[in-house]
Amino acid sequence: MVNQTSQTLVINHNRVYHISMAGNPALPVLLLLHGFTGSHASWDDLLPDLTQMFRVVMPDLPGHGQSFYSSDPHDMSLHITAGDLQKILERLGITKAGVLGYSMGGRLALHLPLYAPNLVDFLVVESATAGIDNLSERILRKQQDEQLASYIETRGLDWFVPYWSHIPLFASQKTLPIAVLDHQEEIRFGQDPYGLAQSLRAAGTGHQASLWPILPYYRAPTLIVTGQKDEKYQSIGQKLHHTMPNSQWVNIAHAGHTVHLEQPESFLSAIKHFYLTTLSR
Repeated sequence: MVNQTSQTLVINHNRVYHISMAGNPALPVLLLLHGFTGSHASWDDLLPDLTQMFRVVMPDLPGHGQSFYSSDPHDMSLHITAGDLQKILERLGITKAGVLGYSMGGRLALHLPLYAPNLVDFLVVESATAGIDNLSERILRKQQDEQLASYIETRGLDWFVPYWSHIPLFASQKTLPIAVLDHQEEIRFGQDPYGLAQSLRAAGTGHQASLWPILPYYRAPTLIVTGQKDEKYQSIGQKLHHTMPNSQWVNIAHAGHTVHLEQPESFLSAIKHFYLTTLSR
């Protein structure tokens, strides 16, 4: 186990964030952004390796873990959270950081160069999209997000956690060690159902604006990571790579949507190679 420290920071008087940190403060900073239903604990298994290269900062995102949730989804939206993360890092004395985001966290990571342009040293985007650029498809997804949010509120975690664990997106996780699956389930059952519901209403894919038109203007070095078993996000990853001028794309074998869980060694190797060949100075 890697030793972690934690603290609580309040932004704009009412947005309370729980932040965990690990690694040598003298090392470059890597901001880790978990996915929907996750928390800072989602990164536990990767910390022994990541902290060899980075000082990692791991916030619980709005609606998750020990961070806040709000009756007003605007307070939890991706663009507000991107600005909050910049303020959080500044309070920690950090003015530059790499950003690694998975799924929802990857969508948030893609907002950071837009809303916190001076923060981002580099991006690692795992199994994420820049939004839905087709308006009718976005409206449909927004309706689906709202329906699922309502179900989470009314049916609770006892219904939601088994449902979410068995959606087709995570089918490739069936071969993971029981301990890894149990840890994910523990994190999910530790959530507040209203917090998760509000996260969907604020930061679900259907609610975010499409970033595709502005990605050609991004300049931060970017590593896009997908799993070969995840055909949908493999296609999205390829599109991200073709759209972002300073990007690399790695499609990892024997992995689905959660590359960092399913093939952690290959995932970490890709990050290390990217960092050492592109950014290490």
